[in-house]
Amino acid sequence: MRKVVVVDGTSMKARYGGCLLTASCQDGNFQIFPLAFAVVDSENDDSWEWFFRSLSTFVHDTTDLVFISDRHNSIYTGLRKVYTEAHHSACTVHLWRNVRHLYKPQLLAGLMSSAARAFVIEDFNKKFLEIQRVNPGCAAYLVDIGFTHWTRVHSQGKRYNIMDSNIAESWNQVLKEAREYPLICMLEYIRTTMMEWFAVRRARSARSASVIAPKCREIVEENFESAMSMAVRPISDFEFQVQIRSGECFTVKLVEGTCSCNEFQCLSIPCPHAIAAATRLGVSIDTFVDTAYFEETIRHSYEEKIYPIPSVGGHTTADAASGTRGDLNPPRSRRPPGRPKKIRILSRGEFKVCFISVKT
Repeated sequence: MRKVVVVDGTSMKARYGGCLLTASCQDGNFQIFPLAFAVVDSENDDSWEWFFRSLSTFVHDTTDLVFISDRHNSIYTGLRKVYTEAHHSACTVHLWRNVRHLYKPQLLAGLMSSAARAFVIEDFNKKFLEIQRVNPGCAAYLVDIGFTHWTRVHSQGKRYNIMDSNIAESWNQVLKEAREYPLICMLEYIRTTMMEWFAVRRARSARSASVIAPKCREIVEENFESAMSMAVRPISDFEFQVQIRSGECFTVKLVEGTCSCNEFQCLSIPCPHAIAAATRLGVSIDTFVDTAYFEETIRHSYEEKIYPIPSVGGHTTADAASGTRGDLNPPRSRRPPGRPKKIRILSRGEFKVCFISVKT
């Protein structure tokens, strides 16, 4: 897996409430790969710290690990205590919603999104200067957050294509109905969903005759079409100058896997300039794609099987041997009056946006 983990918390709608914490990432075919999930009383410092300590038993703390989440204070606190070497980045979608609420013009949100996704400093500076010109207050707000926290070009870790927490939001959407079930039923729903995903994806990958995953193949083919109109001139054996139609030139170093556009090294997928250079050299483009996108890697990702849990509906073997029942009593809680809300609860620092239509 590419070492980008998206964490999120969402409320449960069952009788006793609670919160479901999740950690997810993407496989090489840009599909959701759930890593861990846990039920806690609420999103607080103790809950997130315990969750991260449990997660750290198999997602180890390294300098090339990146966490992406909303700006919940307890997530920040837990990461500071457990993952001291990993980097933490903010979800750009949550920031985009805040910008749209605080600073009304829609133009700002688009400029902020473009600045966050820029691959080179020059493009980022150009977009951020436009933000300053349109609304200095919005620019000051983004500066206070820190460029390293929300932009790709200034990020201290490698975010690849994952600029937001949509992975976690999509996973929460899959579990939307299950979050109204009793606890054991909800957990069994999660298990059977993952069991089916693993089986289907394992079978699809086994049938594939391609070297790289389908979604990655689409990106490579799209970049290949753009590369056909570029002029390539050699600098050395494996270094090339690539000129596009506008006259702008880029330097591609195939051995290092870099391009001056910075897209090649950020996504670990050959950009159009790198593809043009590889075609000139007569080398297969697939060799420059990161192994995370290989079908073989995806097959290894799903080779483990998920089986039913024997203890569901009865006692575990350990309980029977020890003579204890091991029952879990529900927490002492008072269910709020009225029908449970269906609308997603906004994260801390996130604002509700209302649209008003005006007839002319």
